Parts: sequence; C-alpha cells; structure tokens
Amino acid sequence: MPNFSKLTSLAFVIAVANQVNHLTSAHVLPGKDGDREMTTTHRRHLLEDGNECVLYLKEVEFEDPTLNESSWSCEVPRDQARRFGGVDIMGIQGVSKEWIDAHYPISGESIMKTQGAYVQKSITTGETKIIVPNEASISIESLSEEDPRHHRQRRQNLGSKVSGTKKTLVIRVIDGNNEVIAASKKQLQDDVFLDPVCLKSQYEACSYNQVIIEPANVNPKSSLGVVDMKVGAIAVASPNGGIESEARARAIKLFNADTKYDLVLFCMPNIGKDWVAYAYVNRWDSFYRGPWCQSVSLQMHEVGHNFNMEHSGLGNDRYGDESGIMGYSFDEDDTPRMCFNPAKNYQLGWYSLQQVSINPLEYIGNPQTYVLNGINEYDTNGNNNNKIVLRLEQDGDTNIETGIDFYVGYNHANGINVGTRGSQNKVVVLQK
Repeated sequence: MPNFSKLTSLAFVIAVANQVNHLTSAHVLPGKDGDREMTTTHRRHLLEDGNECVLYLKEVEFEDPTLNESSWSCEVPRDQARRFGGVDIMGIQGVSKEWIDAHYPISGESIMKTQGAYVQKSITTGETKIIVPNEASISIESLSEEDPRHHRQRRQNLGSKVSGTKKTLVIRVIDGNNEVIAASKKQLQDDVFLDPVCLKSQYEACSYNQVIIEPANVNPKSSLGVVDMKVGAIAVASPNGGIESEARARAIKLFNADTKYDLVLFCMPNIGKDWVAYAYVNRWDSFYRGPWCQSVSLQMHEVGHNFNMEHSGLGNDRYGDESGIMGYSFDEDDTPRMCFNPAKNYQLGWYSLQQVSINPLEYIGNPQTYVLNGINEYDTNGNNNNKIVLRLEQDGDTNIETGIDFYVGYNHANGINVGTRGSQNKVVVLQK
C-alpha cells in the first residue's frame, strides 16, 4: 500500500534543471499587454516572483487496471485566477512529480513558491498549466495553520476525523457540441442520493451516520441536488482538456461551488475511453466520464480522495486491495455494499470506541490478546470491548521517510460491508 506523505517544514529553494517542452511552432505576436504574451498557439501570463500556489494531488483512474496517473496540480487564489479566465487549479510542467514527492508535500497543506514561472493556456485545447522554465527556481513549504486558505477549503488533516454534514452538488456537464451523459438529472439523483446503495446511503452506513451526504438545495421539485450546466469547451478523450477548467470556473461563478458546497461531482460527457474518473486529494471536486458517474463504488472512491484518502494497493498494484473501496472500482449500479480497509478506517476515525494503537516493542514478554470484530458489529454506545482496528506503531507518525505502521482488522463480509470483493471473512494486515 502506498505510504501517505508526511507534513514537513523543510523548504528547499533550488534552480530547477528539469527539461521543459519548448513551443517550437509558436511565434510571438507583435506587442505585449502587461504581463500577457500572445503566441499563435498559446497565451502566457508571467507570474510575479514569489508567487505561491497550493499543491493538490490529482489521481486519475482508468478502465485498464494496469494504468494509473498521479500528478501534482497547483491552486492559485481566486483573484489571480480571474486573470487566467477563472482557472484556479492547473497542472505543472517543468518540474517532475518525483522532485515534488521528494519534499513530502501534503495535498492541500503545502505550497509551491516560484520565481521566473508563467501560466500558459493552449488556444486550441483550453488546457492551462504552470510552466517552470529551466532557469526558474521553486520552493516547497508547508501552508501555515493561520493561512485563511485552510479555513476556506474545509480540509481534512491526515489525523482528523471525517465527519459532519457534507453539502453535495452534482453537475451534469453539457459541452460545446451538446454532448452530455445519457443519464438524466433524475437518474443521477437516484444514483447519488436515493438508491438503496448509493453515495449517500453507503457513506452514512459505513460511518454510522457520522458523515451525512446532503443534496444541494437546487431543483427541489424535480432532481434535488443535480443541475445541468452548459459550457463552450469540447470534451476530449483525455482527462486533461480545457473542459475541466471551464466547468469548474463556471460552477464557481454560477453556484459558488468552491465555498458553498463540500463536495461537487462533475458528470462529464462520455467522450474518449480508458479514463473513468479523477479527483483532487483533500479538495472538493471530482470528475467522471459518462456512465461511470453512476457507479457507487467509483463515487465513493473519488469522494474518498476528496476526504484525503489515497489508493489501497497490493504489492506493485496501486489498486490491488479489493477489501476496501480505495482499491478497484466497478462498473455497477446499486452495488457493491462495501466500506474501507482497516488502515483507512483508522484514518477516518469512525470506529474510535473500538480501535487501539500500541507499540508492540513495549510488550515483549508480555503478550496481549485482542478480539477483532467486523465494522458491521461496531457498537456506537461503547459497550463492546472487541476491536475494529488494531494499529501497531512503527514510527509511521514520526519518520517521514521510512516510518510505517501496521493496521489489523477483520474484513467481515456482512451487513454494511457484505459486498467486499477481497479477503472476505479474513483477518487482514496492512502497512501505511
């Protein structure tokens, strides 16, 4: 299972030596408009030295389980986003993911400062990126707890419980060619909020009503929580086109999506293949291609990323742990009825009355005995001394480079977790 990044106060300022793809076909047009530079293929906006943006991890899922795409994006303040056509978050070019990973950023909790970088928007695709040229320099730092961006995003810290009412908006995106998901607004309302097994029902069941998925107060008479939204951009085969940026910017303008709602699900046209969905870790937005927006397991998986969870892997397979919802997703409606694995359960904090964390080295020669229950046997009144999760501490909280902990639980295929697809009715041990 992949290790979670740990917060670090280290800041490194270095000259970036990564190669950047030069626009050999672009020709600068006569004249500049302030900090904006025009070419035949792109628009460029120079960033002020010391410009900073918040780093977010973007996780893309594919139909082919051997494929995966994980990349860092950066969010700029809203007033700055207006200069870029409302685009508030964009990919980064010129800095490798490995370089950023080496500084142990936490999605939504770390910032990137740049000198000599610029924002570039493709005239043909609408895709917008932060470009870091060879001669530029950057630093990765932690976001101050006093920074107002902490409070605006309603983020979930790695050690905080996921709980409360989550106001949720579903947007049925119609592109410039009038392409749209086949499911109607009413069908999407059922798939997300009303079906016996859906995003709302399953998060509330798994959390014992500690998380409530509340439909947005839109279209109350016909399709509560779901709206249509027209954009000018054309849906493309990849998950990186300009339609994402335009859809998000328009949702922010029309619905105050980034501040009024905790979760926004964008149901995109069924254009292209391979990719099925993606989300930003520890943020509010997730995107789904066509009928995959109706998959309860994929909805829970992507919203899990929004709740600050990363993938659950097995060996070299980033999705290989099928005992919980952060592994593989399934092209199925109204099923499976399943929750999360023990490592994620500990992070979520839903079973705190029946979880324990110990350092096994403190009990050498003094064996301890624990009885494990499945999550369906959790007692909200605290009258059950059996454990849902047992954590074995091995420096996972203190050593950001090599520390790991082990999480033990019983994956009981029953009740709210009857549809678990892997390691059914077995004791599972995971490291994180």
